[in-house]
Amino acid sequence: MNRRELLTMIAAVTGTSMMGAHRAFAYQPTPVGENLFSEADAEFLDTVAETIIPATDTPGAREAGVGAFMTVYVSDCYTSREQANFREGMEQIRTRAETDYGKPFEEMSTEERQELLQTAADEARAFTSRRMAELEERREQSIDQQSAADTAADEQPEEAAEPEMHWFTPIQQLTLFGFFTSEVGGTEVLRYEQVPGEYIGDLDYDGGPAWAT
Repeated sequence: MNRRELLTMIAAVTGTSMMGAHRAFAYQPTPVGENLFSEADAEFLDTVAETIIPATDTPGAREAGVGAFMTVYVSDCYTSREQANFREGMEQIRTRAETDYGKPFEEMSTEERQELLQTAADEARAFTSRRMAELEERREQSIDQQSAADTAADEQPEEAAEPEMHWFTPIQQLTLFGFFTSEVGGTEVLRYEQVPGEYIGDLDYDGGPAWAT
């Protein structure tokens, strides 16, 4: 699975493109170095990610260090608003655990954690579907208005006031992305071929300089 296939898979699972991906891959300069999260935050995110991708006969998200990955990615590649939304997502999970199950998320059983996150994932898919339908309706209205008034063809629909994504979507996206781009996910879960193509290791040496790599 290459990067393009992975991003396509994440978009298919979450119903929308990955937040912050264009900043991570477009070589745009961003401030780096300061991790905005604590070790406790990374441990909490490890527990969330392990619920989404648990260890079976292959390693899970915790072994891949997905929690720590998420704290770095959000610190370096998200805008301030996106970082705030991500933290809001963490608080939503903590609050729902206390409200619906009467205990911290970390103390819930595996089944309870899966139930809580599955509910959040269902809500996120419904939110994204509703959001996409609204955007499509606005786009069609904009085209009709432009045609009637003969306005500029590149005029964009008015930005919506509500957040672009459901609070759970970035957590789900970064769990998948962090796991499948990790060494563990890349070599022990996905099919890994260190040297793609044919390797010919027995050629006659002609006396010229050897290749460095």
